Amino acid sequence: MRRRRLASAIPLLGLVIGFVCSEPLPAPARNGLAEARARPSAESVPSSSPRSGTPVAFVQVRDGRFRLGGQPFVLRGTNYFGSWRERSTIGERDGLAQGSVWEFYDDWNPDKVDLDFQFMRSQLNATVVRIGTPAQIDFARLVQYHGFQPWYNPDGTITDHYKSELVKLADIAYKNNIRVQFCLLWNVGSEIAKDGDAFKPGGPMDAFYSHQVGSIASALKNHPGVIAYSIGNEVLVNWKINGTQTSWFEPRAGGFILRRLHDVHAAAPLQLLASDEVASPNSQQWHSPSAEFALLPDADNSNGQQAFRLVDKINYLGPHLYPETLTAEDLRGNPDLKLDDAVQQLTKYMQAANAYRKPVALAEFGLKLDPETLDPGQYSDFRDELFQRVLAKGQVLGLQGALAWLALPQIVLRPGHFAIETSKENKYSPSEVRVETSDGGAKRVLFYKPHFSLFTWGPDGDMPSPTRAARAIATAWPDIPTSARPTPGSRPTGSH
Repeated sequence: MRRRRLASAIPLLGLVIGFVCSEPLPAPARNGLAEARARPSAESVPSSSPRSGTPVAFVQVRDGRFRLGGQPFVLRGTNYFGSWRERSTIGERDGLAQGSVWEFYDDWNPDKVDLDFQFMRSQLNATVVRIGTPAQIDFARLVQYHGFQPWYNPDGTITDHYKSELVKLADIAYKNNIRVQFCLLWNVGSEIAKDGDAFKPGGPMDAFYSHQVGSIASALKNHPGVIAYSIGNEVLVNWKINGTQTSWFEPRAGGFILRRLHDVHAAAPLQLLASDEVASPNSQQWHSPSAEFALLPDADNSNGQQAFRLVDKINYLGPHLYPETLTAEDLRGNPDLKLDDAVQQLTKYMQAANAYRKPVALAEFGLKLDPETLDPGQYSDFRDELFQRVLAKGQVLGLQGALAWLALPQIVLRPGHFAIETSKENKYSPSEVRVETSDGGAKRVLFYKPHFSLFTWGPDGDMPSPTRAARAIATAWPDIPTSARPTPGSRPTGSH
């Protein structure tokens, strides 16, 4: 099928919190390989990539703290799936554009990625970015209907085309003194919920994804630009199945995560393993303060028939903390109470984590809104205070990093030239952004949530400016060295 492109002089770059691919295909054989438009084969993995087999070249955990080259290290930065410099939307009917984080891989431009990493380094003092890689449910329909090149081979291994891009991402990060945390199999939890039997040991998807994560880790195993891997994004809690009480789902999902962590560690023993679960503010839920602390039965004999906690199987904890949802009613009352509550939620999590002596770095952090159409002028002060208070308290509590959710703007939104409106076009988001185009028209972008961006444009500015929330990240952990390089003499040498 011919790919549809946007025609606009203003970059319209949306990101999706829910995803374009809403339904998985039943089996790997139906991944749209036959329908995909043929493209030139990707270049082989670059031979110039920095490589090292020396542990000191990699971020390590020692005595519950991050270390690099013997010096303290902190995870400071953002999640990353491209920026306003790149195309991140797919054209739809009636002038709509829907956002997709995976357009970032299809519209691959390493020069623009390099500019983004330079920007993150200079404006956020970034040392780490978190980047996802897709599961089948995320990518299959993009291949089938939008001409994306397939992510994986028939056996599940990642193709050379995208393997090359992942290595180049790590190259660009390392050049800019930044490390990458890869979240593998982003939305795999939805696939497990749909067909749990396929994810049992020996099941078709179990083998398929074992090959996939192993092939990615093997390609990056000696790359010091990669700090860690996690398996899946917020997998252990499927709100429709086990959002309030335990079920069959969490031992099946937990066992799957455990086996994939084993695959990754076997392929890449020098890099760290992390969790990517969402923190829960409700103390009555089974997964409070977060599901990685829950004792899970070993239903699939993934741990020698012994119950396990995910926290025991990883090197550090990467909770997703969205402590508050700001409402219009809050703005008319006393929002300071919510700021106090946010600090208490982080405190509760840190108290639980301290018992395991594992570093904690927020893998996602941000503010949610209700309604999502609130004007930026209404929520910006609260957002900035939230970042400042939580990060300040976190440093006191021993928090060792925070990655904002999508701090970089994805769409150029100049004051007076855009509107955030209610939308019923897609189930993933109740809002859309309408942006003026250079011809006097407007483009409607679904899924984009501009309140997560920590940068803003002025009426005539060429580059976005940091908010106080962005500056709070940049100035946090002032006593930790800002260089992400190992100490002199430990820098990696050799070639791939």
